[in-house]
Amino acid sequence: MAFLEVHGKTAPKVIHNCDLCAEGDENIPAETYCTVCNEFMCTPCATVHQRSRSSRNHKLVDIESMPRKRSEKSQENVSEYCKEHPRELVKYYCPTHGDLLCGDCIVKNNHTCKMEVIADVSKGYGNSTEFKQHEVKLKTITDRISKTKHEIDLTAVSIDEAKKQSVKQVRKFQAELINAINKMSDEITTDIESKAQTTHAILSNLKTTSKTGELEVHSMTNVIENCKGNDVLLFIATHRTKDIAKNVSNKIDEVENALESVPQYKFTENVETKTLLRNSAGIGHYKHILQSGAYTGKHGKLK
Repeated sequence: MAFLEVHGKTAPKVIHNCDLCAEGDENIPAETYCTVCNEFMCTPCATVHQRSRSSRNHKLVDIESMPRKRSEKSQENVSEYCKEHPRELVKYYCPTHGDLLCGDCIVKNNHTCKMEVIADVSKGYGNSTEFKQHEVKLKTITDRISKTKHEIDLTAVSIDEAKKQSVKQVRKFQAELINAINKMSDEITTDIESKAQTTHAILSNLKTTSKTGELEVHSMTNVIENCKGNDVLLFIATHRTKDIAKNVSNKIDEVENALESVPQYKFTENVETKTLLRNSAGIGHYKHILQSGAYTGKHGKLK
């Protein structure tokens, strides 16, 4: 609890830190509160929360309306609204299609499937095999993202080391040549830097995609965690995040595949240039080397 001084007196004012940032050991003041997830958030985390398909319909309040403490969850007080009909509560589940529906959905779409009442079918859902499998899948995706990010960092180090060694070879080889060779030396050095920069740009994009997936999974996991103890919310949250989880998994598949094809290079001396200083072939090339299973972190797709 923090205190603010007002007119010579100390008035207590509760200042909450962002719950999501706190998990990463960062103390960032919260400026928003999600009434559904029961979490305090900073502005960047709240923005991601609102963009996520699993939580974009959640009600957020600003710092002026933020509660002094977390609200207590109630099994009976569930108010999850339909995405198609925002004024209607989600009450039904179609086991045939896996849809979460309100009364208007059933009437409008002329559903003939046998519907189940969520309040009934979700009882004990927190201990169900379906939920536990979904939770395991989210954990698997998180682990894959962590491993992929680590592999990206290792590849970046490898690229830097290759660049460093190649530039060193270029300079050593250049020292053996006369001044006329300097132009070719500068050209190959520029080529090395350019290829390294291009490769880093590829890796940066892959890491950005991984980070986005990580935030999505983190958001889904927080939604799931905050719904535990309330089987109706847990059931709805699980089914709402299934497709998102699959999409994130597919994105990580793309990152893994792209990471395997990231080009790597190695400088090789041009033997002819050593003896024929006027050789137009240059002093060497920064070549793309064949990777021999440098990255083997592929996983099965999430179904």
